[in-house]
Amino acid sequence: MYGIRDAQKEFDRVRNQAIWQQALGFLQRKNYDLIDYDEVRKRLAKTVNALPVQKDIPIDAIVGSVSRNNDFTRTFLPKMDYDKNRWVNVRLANESMEGVPPIDVYQIGEVYFVLDGHHRISVMKSYGAQYINANVRIINTEVPLKPTDSPDEIIVKTEKQAFLDQTNIEKLIPEANLEMYLPGEYPELAEHIAVHRYFMGLDYKRDISKDEAVMDWYHTVYMPVIEVIRSQKIMDEFPGKTETELYLWIENNKAALTEEYGEGLRMAALAWKLDEEYGKQKKSIGYRLKKAFFMIFSPDLSDWGIKTGDWRKELRKDDSSLSIQRMMISVRDPIEDFDYLRSAVYFCKQFNAWAGIVHVVKRPSMLDSEWIRKYEQDIQTLLEKENVKGKFFVLKGNLLKNLSDRAFWSDISLFKMNYRPSPSRYRSLGSGWNSIFMRVPGPIFVTPDLFPSKIQQILLAFSQSPKSREAMYFASGLAQSTGGHITVVVSGGDEQRGAVTRKEVENYYQAQGIPAEYITSSDEPGKAIIENANRKRTDLIIMGGYSRSYIKRLFTGSTIEKVLSVTSIPVIICK
Repeated sequence: MYGIRDAQKEFDRVRNQAIWQQALGFLQRKNYDLIDYDEVRKRLAKTVNALPVQKDIPIDAIVGSVSRNNDFTRTFLPKMDYDKNRWVNVRLANESMEGVPPIDVYQIGEVYFVLDGHHRISVMKSYGAQYINANVRIINTEVPLKPTDSPDEIIVKTEKQAFLDQTNIEKLIPEANLEMYLPGEYPELAEHIAVHRYFMGLDYKRDISKDEAVMDWYHTVYMPVIEVIRSQKIMDEFPGKTETELYLWIENNKAALTEEYGEGLRMAALAWKLDEEYGKQKKSIGYRLKKAFFMIFSPDLSDWGIKTGDWRKELRKDDSSLSIQRMMISVRDPIEDFDYLRSAVYFCKQFNAWAGIVHVVKRPSMLDSEWIRKYEQDIQTLLEKENVKGKFFVLKGNLLKNLSDRAFWSDISLFKMNYRPSPSRYRSLGSGWNSIFMRVPGPIFVTPDLFPSKIQQILLAFSQSPKSREAMYFASGLAQSTGGHITVVVSGGDEQRGAVTRKEVENYYQAQGIPAEYITSSDEPGKAIIENANRKRTDLIIMGGYSRSYIKRLFTGSTIEKVLSVTSIPVIICK
């Protein structure tokens, strides 16, 4: 006959199983705890108020508890020694003729949360029962919860269903696929939509319905980010993530990055930053070696891994518009270069662009010095006087790294040519300008003195190289923005090739409706560019970046250095 000693031994056995299960869970990093009902319930957007129904339910489908989730494991093994007497009494009652009453549970999806009857479930499990009689109150059956789901999966599924109920997005936008796998992400996404709705109300000066806000958020906020993620193939670097999870990372980091780098950060820059910082392959030594190899043997890859044309594709949505919203202004000496700085700020003003003014110091002690504070005050006064939004950044450390990092977030980078690069191919490769042209992403605007207050005459140096084509696109957009006139110079000794090159740029500008003058010269490119720029009294020269690799420039030199070594005219170098 089954007695109290038998029940006590049975408790000791299942209690030891609980200890081993907890130890195994710790080693495997697996959660064997019951799920807290309140954590699931509070995430539900919809519930039903149905009367309890008594029926047999699968014991394995009971995954959580209303109040005692810390007292039993997920398989209802007792975790507390002080439960021994209660467990033993229930075990004996279960053996008696009277038996035990039904347990009380809440149902969400296909799983159950026990309100009363924890010990009864534990006892029934101890001798292999598969079902137990229960009073079931349905809370919500739309959430697709299953008994095999992990605690995190149950939370995520509950949050997703609440998100779908709140936003109605499945009906409004059937093609939307907002899949995520971590707890807390769907509430964050709902908050993004709520904030978007609030600002829509301010913009439109009226109440915005939930449905209108969801539709507008999806098409004007969410999808532009996703399109950048897809166009950059960033998902390849994050095999365990979804597009929506990457969208959340970008949006959640935008505020911190805005504080660090200033307003108006480009979406593709945020996506590139995510890829560069956290991409699976980007962290590997093999990738870093490969990138260094390509930077030496190919002219088409910047230090950030951004290829020729990537910058322009974001700044210009089509071939007829140019959007420059952020400029980086490098300042070596804010006192000596103040006239240059003033002209750079005025250039920003012409485009209504945000100005990030960067000064790099070597010693940390210089960051908070009195003269730095004076520079900051003078520059702030200049920005306010010209009504230009911007910020003065004083950074310490490696000059090139800091400039490259800040330029990454800007649409164009402005530099004063405090010293000229050498036209000698050997000496130029070791210069700082060579490193800047290779590492700084995006267009680079270099001036020997001041930036032009008005751009009326533009000289485009065109050679059919990929970066020269980027210069062609940039020149057309700049001419349309400023009303400037373009003179195209095609140079080199090959007459037939020159004719083909000239025809390409002619066809492009004719299609764009942009008038231009065309000059074909047999002189070498550097000489042809300088002579025609001086003769035409050009305000600005636009040319492509390095079209030859670092290795090839050891033997042939570069047109960029030849031009910059002698010209007094500002030059924009396109990537």
